[in-house]
Amino acid sequence: MHLTSRPTGAGAPGPRGAGGGGRGGAGGPTPSGGGGVCREGGGGWGGGCAGGGGGGIPGRRGGPRRWAGSAGPRGAAGVGGRPLPRFFFPACKSPQPPTVNEPPRLDAVEACTAGAPPTSALPVPVRPAIDPYRISPLALIGFRDREGFHPATFLCDLPTRVIVLAAEQTVSGGKRVVGGTAWSLARPGDASRAAVPVPILASSKGCLEGEVTCTWDTGSVDEPSIDQLKGPQWVATSGWVHGVEDMCRALPDDTIAVCSTAKRMAYVEVGCQDKPSNAIALQLGLHDESLPRNYDLDVENPVARLYGEAVPGGGDRYTYRFRGAKQTASLVIDTAAKTGWLELDGVREDCMAFGLYRR
Repeated sequence: MHLTSRPTGAGAPGPRGAGGGGRGGAGGPTPSGGGGVCREGGGGWGGGCAGGGGGGIPGRRGGPRRWAGSAGPRGAAGVGGRPLPRFFFPACKSPQPPTVNEPPRLDAVEACTAGAPPTSALPVPVRPAIDPYRISPLALIGFRDREGFHPATFLCDLPTRVIVLAAEQTVSGGKRVVGGTAWSLARPGDASRAAVPVPILASSKGCLEGEVTCTWDTGSVDEPSIDQLKGPQWVATSGWVHGVEDMCRALPDDTIAVCSTAKRMAYVEVGCQDKPSNAIALQLGLHDESLPRNYDLDVENPVARLYGEAVPGGGDRYTYRFRGAKQTASLVIDTAAKTGWLELDGVREDCMAFGLYRR
């Protein structure tokens, strides 16, 4: 395990999701940071609770992506309304090479010459008001079947299935209450059928202060328990599934969009802003079974990476287009229709489940 020592806000740095540091700095007294039990210096998804803020946009712990410091996604206010100092980190991303090759896998790491863009400039929707006493993920996450759209808090992509959780944790009568629903969507899947829900058991440990993960126990024989990793991910996707004993595909913290299709997982992350452009540089990563799974510390390397930007002026439809030496792709998420799809070399693949960060 490799730990960096960069400051990221009011809390001291620590392991991903273990409390301390994270995007947004210190947390408040409620679990609005996406499931973490929030205390000062603690952190859930988004690095704290309502009222947290400040700091830069750090890369995943020990991972290949570092940014020069810039405004964090929760504003400039720190603990008690005091401004937090701004820090600068060595910048590392995977900038677009002269020739893009897909496959083989692209996992080279080079320094960015420019810092990360402010979250206010990202091509994503604005986050609505949250309930500070419930789990409120930073991203719009969910899936659609014949019964409609099912909002969720966590998306776990495995080679054979996609597990979606709508976890609940609140306080009633002075006691912590855990519950919710879990779905297991088998690949290739059939969207014309209704997904079978299983309950998240009230006996689940849930999210506890000082724990690295939130643990959700289900009534499923195949996936009796899911450990969801706490951390600063904009779209919550990292965890471990007991029963199948497999790791959810771990994505970079600054991923802004995710689409799990019947054949693959696609994700959009912020790219290097090294070239003069009015558009935010983005990059698309693809995960499928064409190559063995491979990791750079705690981030899973994609089998292919393409480069592009968002298409402006789409209203409720967010479109991201990418190109490479051998492939072209676009990822579309419609926040009004609650649907999404990936188009790879002109062939459309509907999202079984998707996630879209909200700034």
